[in-house]
Amino acid sequence: MIEIGKVGRITAGDDTGRFVRIDELPDTPPSYLVLLARDPAFLDGCGDDWVENREGLDDYFAEARWGVEWISP
Repeated sequence: MIEIGKVGRITAGDDTGRFVRIDELPDTPPSYLVLLARDPAFLDGCGDDWVENREGLDDYFAEARWGVEWISP
């Protein structure tokens, strides 16, 4: 399950070992910002992608073959 607003460690697929956080943007319907970094504080090796909608977010995760361990509350 994709968690919005939580930090996760990518455990499988592309970018294994990096950290991810999904931010929901205030569009109608919402779009999403996918943040990536080498550290859980998002201070090193940061990057981002924008996804148009929830279906696109699901497709993004499937294409990257990500397994994510969500670590923040």
